[in-house]
Amino acid sequence: MSRALIVRLPNPLGDVVAATPLLAWLRRRGEGRRVLAAGRAPALELLDGLEDLDGLLEIPAGAGVRAEARILRGAGAQEILLLPNSWSSALAAHRAGIPVRAGRGRHGRGLLLTKTLPRIRRAARMDLLYLELAGALGLPLPPREAAPATRLAVTAEGRTRAEARLRRHGFAEAGLLAVSPGAAFGPSKVYPVELLARAVARVVEKRAWVPVLLGSPAEAPLLRRLDEALQAEGVRQRLPTHEEPAGIAELKALLERSRVLLGADAGPRHIAAALGVPQVVLFGPTHPGWSSFRTERLLPLRRGDVSCSPCHKAICPLDHRCMTRIPPEEVAFAVLEAGS
Repeated sequence: MSRALIVRLPNPLGDVVAATPLLAWLRRRGEGRRVLAAGRAPALELLDGLEDLDGLLEIPAGAGVRAEARILRGAGAQEILLLPNSWSSALAAHRAGIPVRAGRGRHGRGLLLTKTLPRIRRAARMDLLYLELAGALGLPLPPREAAPATRLAVTAEGRTRAEARLRRHGFAEAGLLAVSPGAAFGPSKVYPVELLARAVARVVEKRAWVPVLLGSPAEAPLLRRLDEALQAEGVRQRLPTHEEPAGIAELKALLERSRVLLGADAGPRHIAAALGVPQVVLFGPTHPGWSSFRTERLLPLRRGDVSCSPCHKAICPLDHRCMTRIPPEEVAFAVLEAGS
C-alpha cells in the first residue's frame, strides 16, 4: 500500500494558491504517495477541481490543537508537510503521532518536527519556498526555471452559479472588470475607495465593461462603500456582491470571465493569475518579492519614492502615502493597457 502524505495548507487563500506547484510536483515526483490536503473549508474549496490530490481533510475553523490532531491521526498518514509556520500546526502533527513531520523552524517549534528547514529571513517567492519542503522528504526538486506554475480549476458548479448571477442582473454577455478592493492582511493594503471608484469610472468611460465587486463576507461594508462611490461617479452598470457574497467556486468562475482584475495584493490577485486572467495590483505596505510568481500577466503599481514602504504593518501609522500617492488616472491607464 502506498504511503499517505498530508500537506497541511496555510489559511490565507493567496498562500494556498502558492502551494499548488508543490501539490503538482508531489503528484509528478512523489514516488506514488497518496497526497491529502488538510486545511480550512475555503482552502479546500479553492483547490476543488484539481487532479493533484487524492483526498481532502477539513480542519474546522476554530478547531483547537486536540481536534486537529484527531483529524490528522484519522488519515493514517506516515508523513506531513507543514506549510504554516505556526506552533499550533506543528503541535497538532506531533500529537497526531505522524512519524515524519517537516516544516520550517520558527519560535522553537523545531522540537516538534523531525525534519526542519531554516526559517526565511528575507522576501522570497512563496511558491518556491513551499516547493522546498518536498526536498525534506528526499524528493528531487525542479530547477527554479522549470518549477510548476500555480494553477486552479473552475468547476461546473461555480460556472453555473456565476452565469445565473450574471443573467439575473442582465450582464450575461457583458465584459467584466473584476474589482477586489479588500485584503485580509489589514487596511494598509486597501487603496482608498474614492480613488478606486474614480479609476474604475475612467476605465468604463473607455470600455463597456461592467465592474463586478468581489470580496469575502467580512468585506461587505467595504464593497458597499465602493458601490456607493461608483454610483456617485456616475457608473450606472455595476455588479455589487455585498448583499449576496460569491462563494469560492463562484468567485473563481467570475474571475475566469473577467477581462482584468483590479485589486490589492491579496488572495483574488493570485486566484486570477492561476486562472490566466490579467491583473493590475496596487502594492503598498508589502514587499512584492513574496508574491513574484505568475507575473507574466501582472501590471504592478507601486510608489518607489516612499521610503517607509514596505513596512508590513497592517495599519498605517502615518498617512497611507504608499497608496494615496498612486493617482487613479495611472490606475485606469494600467487597467486599460492590461485589458487591451
